Amino acid sequence: MSRALCLLLDDDVVYALPRDGAASARRLVWRPDAPGPLVEALRAEFGTPSALAVIVGLAFLEIAAPQLPPVPNDVRVRMLQRDSDRYFALREPAAVATDGALAFAMPSAQLTSWIDALAAWSPVRAVVTVAEAAARGGHDGQWAVTAGAGAIGQLTLRDQRVQAARRARGTPVAGERTLTIEQLAGGAWRASAGALDQQLLDAAMRARQQQQRTRRWWQSAALAAAALVLLAWSVDRWRERQLLALQREAATLEQTTAGARAAQERLVRAQGELVAIATADRGTARADTPPAVLARLGALLPRDAFIQRLEWNGTEWRIDGSATDAAALVPLLDADAQFVAVRAAAPSTRYLENGRTRSSFSIVFQTVGAPPVARGGQ
Repeated sequence: MSRALCLLLDDDVVYALPRDGAASARRLVWRPDAPGPLVEALRAEFGTPSALAVIVGLAFLEIAAPQLPPVPNDVRVRMLQRDSDRYFALREPAAVATDGALAFAMPSAQLTSWIDALAAWSPVRAVVTVAEAAARGGHDGQWAVTAGAGAIGQLTLRDQRVQAARRARGTPVAGERTLTIEQLAGGAWRASAGALDQQLLDAAMRARQQQQRTRRWWQSAALAAAALVLLAWSVDRWRERQLLALQREAATLEQTTAGARAAQERLVRAQGELVAIATADRGTARADTPPAVLARLGALLPRDAFIQRLEWNGTEWRIDGSATDAAALVPLLDADAQFVAVRAAAPSTRYLENGRTRSSFSIVFQTVGAPPVARGGQ
């Protein structure tokens, strides 16, 4: 399909203007009672447009200022269509358009024949009067429009509303502002998205237009939903590709840094070992730790004393053994500042060993915190 097209229908000519404005308006001769040749000429000139906006000139319109109750505009349109012969010089069903102050009408059968012929060629999005197109285009003040051979139309516009419209015999006065299709096309396209009661339609055409709008809405909704699904799928695929790329990069980095990470792990282990060694060294330097206690006992006990059993429950020490003078051991240990609560845990027993007298001992004691002591002597 080619670009959308706006048509201005006058009594014997039709002006056609592509919506994008890339080309100038074309003027084609036609016969209103036989629209078929016009459609073929348009097809040959423009191909098949994506949409049409049709502007009906004053040459075909009846104008009235009906006195109606203050009701919504769509109700006014239905009232004018039902009693069209009371407000317009028509004896047949009419297609009616109004924006409140003025109303425009033309024979429904004639308009239907045009729109049906055009719709068979391209979708018709709007059918508006030249006055409505001018008002929607934002043209305020007094304007002249073509109204057929030997006639001129006068429009008074303000705030995008038609205040007055009349058709009279004559030709445009020099210097008078005349609306062309280039100035009317924008308003016609804006009307295509507006309320249907402001378009020039009869009841059947209005129902078809509403159905087309509903169908286009559902098509747009379906396309939007499909676009969202496609977007979600694309995002999911993108995330998968990104994840795979990151996984490959992570694997590469892991291989590249394997040596460095192994060295780091060895360094951490070595640092831990150094901390443990330093802690152990500090612990052995304290006078109340097991190594220090054993070292102190070795320094205090006489050479003839033998320890056969040693116990420690975390608080209290117990040593069992024998010595030449076991009775002297309790005072000896009690005199040392590192040991407290020194006492005999069991009676001493004397016996001969290789002809020499020895005594057993069983001593219990506790330690207290004390400054580091020198190992190997008193």
